[in-house]
Amino acid sequence: MQLLAFKPYLFKLKHKSQQEVDEPTSGNGRIVITRKNVVCHEYPLADKLSKSPQETQRSSECRKDLDALRITFKNRYSMLAFSQHSHNERLNSVYPQGWSLNGTMIAHLHEHSESVIKMTSLKPHGAIFASGSIDGTVRLWDCNKLNGNQGINRSRQVYSANTPIYALVACDGGQSLAVGGKDGSLLIMRIDRNSSKMTLQQALHLDEGENSDGPVVDMQTYDQSVIIYATVYGGIVGWDTRVQKPVWRLENELQHGVITTICVDSAGSWLATGTSGGKHICWDLRFRLPIAEIKHPNGSRIRKVACHPTEPSYLISASQSNNEVSLWNIETGHRQAVLWASATPVLSNIQMSETSTSCGLLSGVVDKSPFLLTGSSDQRIRYWDLNEPKNSSLKVPAAKDNLEDVSFTYDSQIIDGSQVIYEQKHKLSNPTGLSSPGCSMEENPRSGPDMPSPCHHDAITDLLMCKTDKGQIYVASAARDGVIKLWK
Repeated sequence: MQLLAFKPYLFKLKHKSQQEVDEPTSGNGRIVITRKNVVCHEYPLADKLSKSPQETQRSSECRKDLDALRITFKNRYSMLAFSQHSHNERLNSVYPQGWSLNGTMIAHLHEHSESVIKMTSLKPHGAIFASGSIDGTVRLWDCNKLNGNQGINRSRQVYSANTPIYALVACDGGQSLAVGGKDGSLLIMRIDRNSSKMTLQQALHLDEGENSDGPVVDMQTYDQSVIIYATVYGGIVGWDTRVQKPVWRLENELQHGVITTICVDSAGSWLATGTSGGKHICWDLRFRLPIAEIKHPNGSRIRKVACHPTEPSYLISASQSNNEVSLWNIETGHRQAVLWASATPVLSNIQMSETSTSCGLLSGVVDKSPFLLTGSSDQRIRYWDLNEPKNSSLKVPAAKDNLEDVSFTYDSQIIDGSQVIYEQKHKLSNPTGLSSPGCSMEENPRSGPDMPSPCHHDAITDLLMCKTDKGQIYVASAARDGVIKLWK
């Protein structure tokens, strides 16, 4: 019934549409049909919107958003791919499968008359390394000599800076050495392989003028031509050895304490400093901004910082006393793990009369498992397995240790959300009389004068790994009495 009621209206609408179409006309054999105003007159709004500039603008904005989203996902994928690549690179170790430090001394180097402060390889994991001492000399050593019948016993080159050496690092792709002295001098020395002496290339005095930075306390290599040095008054400077001037500068607030040590991420993306006030300040080197501030729970002085061998956002930090080494997560500020080699209760702030401190840190990866070697002021070198704590061991005891009467074991537990790997010293009730694993002389000693004691008699100040051209790996340890020993 309703359709019948609308029938007259529909008939008129159809008739009106037909009137708007002209009658076909012929001309020159062609039939032309023209439509006047018919096209969707029922929806004029849609027709207008399809041609409006607003619609075009809206479409272009959507395109921009889509392109931006595509770029965001591309960048995210690139970052993930780079992170995975970096992780795989970290797991690709320079150490052969199944490598371990046996604690066998193969060389005793004693040309320095005072404490050796720093050792550095000319090239990463290379055979040639340099040592800097309080006696004011820098000496160059070649581990390749250990491959033959003649042991390494003399330095290859020597330079006298006439001031105690505080910092030392290789630069210019291993062709030069940067040296920081107590008098505020920063020296760049060229290594001439055909000579027994190093050539002074640049000399800068940082302790002059009203705005002096003070002496250099630590240095690290940033890239082939840029070194980073930290000063007593809080300056952190990137120095370009090619143009002989600073390329950037950061300021560490003195309220955090005096900078004692620095380390740079292997990718060059961040830098961390340790201070006398127990603080770690981490900087983003891309934007030159501080990104994290982590304080030791007891405010203990930070003696040494280093990068974790497998975790790019972890920081290894050795603090004053109790042989305490902490592993910090820079992103969260949480202490992930603690290495503890002291008779005091674990994580206590009690300092006994014997305040041993780990001053030498050497990290690496063996069989895709991270490890850490520590050299301490108690004259011992310890191996810490960060994945399997019970595999940790004392590799080189002190000269005073008698391993026939005592033994060292390692265990772990969770305390306050952190994994604590601790050392336990046990007195043997029934000594067997058999020699326990520890430092020893080389199996086949060479003819000549009697070799000195295989163990250190003074505090260990630094550790270094060197690899000969034939693939043999040695660990060098420097001590406060000026002695450098090589182990395998």
